[in-house]
Amino acid sequence: MTDRPSDNGVPLRMVVALGLVASLLGRCASPALPGLMVGIEPVIIWTGRLTSLLTLLAATGIVAGLARMATAIVGAPRAPLVARVVAVPAVSLGCMLLLFASFRPLEPLLALLLGVSAAVVGGLSARHTIHDRQKRAGALVLALTSAGGLVHVLARKLTQDASDAANLAAFRSAQWVETLGLIFDLLALALTLVWLRRRSTHGRWLVPLVLAFSAVCVVLGLRGSLPNANTLSVLLGRAFEKLARDQTSLLPLSFSHLLGAAGLTTALAAVLGGGSELGLVLAACLAARSALDIPVPALLLELGALYLPFARSSSAAVPPAASPSEPSPAPVPDTSPP
Repeated sequence: MTDRPSDNGVPLRMVVALGLVASLLGRCASPALPGLMVGIEPVIIWTGRLTSLLTLLAATGIVAGLARMATAIVGAPRAPLVARVVAVPAVSLGCMLLLFASFRPLEPLLALLLGVSAAVVGGLSARHTIHDRQKRAGALVLALTSAGGLVHVLARKLTQDASDAANLAAFRSAQWVETLGLIFDLLALALTLVWLRRRSTHGRWLVPLVLAFSAVCVVLGLRGSLPNANTLSVLLGRAFEKLARDQTSLLPLSFSHLLGAAGLTTALAAVLGGGSELGLVLAACLAARSALDIPVPALLLELGALYLPFARSSSAAVPPAASPSEPSPAPVPDTSPP
């Protein structure tokens, strides 16, 4: 597929940035504020309102982008049949589940269905673009994030079933599955950091800065459980716990916190870096990491998956125009014998 959709409308960079900020507030900051300290009730109220507003704006932009991408895929004569038969209906299902979630939380089976559909769309897009050398990094990150997201959704379902049945063996199996999902996330994050290091304009200092900032946040967050911890450490610790969604693995807790902090920070760096459109796809993947059973992150991943075949990996090279001062060479006369 080479026919790009129209560039009119809300830019993809703004939509991904809204989805990232909405996920950061809705999954980390807003749930961590209640009970933090006395006297911050106005902050809690206004943070909740801001989270709702940004989530609404992000959902509107994502659905509009998905509609535009789906229309371009259906209208493209060379679009694969599987994209029309599987990917577009799966995206429509995700939008419908987003509408359901605006009235009440999704049931566990519907959340599982949302995660499976998002993982299928991501996997199909990655398989379609993996042979393009310029987009191979995006395809690999998309495939790893989709596989990891599906594993996280299954691990969460296994944990819930084990808790309901009080089955220790099933809970242990859920820990193994969750560990596998974290390994997929680590590989996706490592590939994104390598891409930023090589393709971003300021990659030489941006990647070390991202890793250092994430490490500092994790160290402060781990100190939040100490008796004399300051407010910032307690806030970061609670935010990392909410981001992990009470899911445990066989790896240390600090590793899970570092993965979450580095993933969000790297996604923010990919959005603000101002690089190619492939960076926006990578940012969408990292923003949706381990949350494919939540409508906005799941649809954000689907938006990145549908946009990947159309993304410009780098600015197109424009051939230099001929200088007007240079005259064109005169035609060579025909000196061949008659």
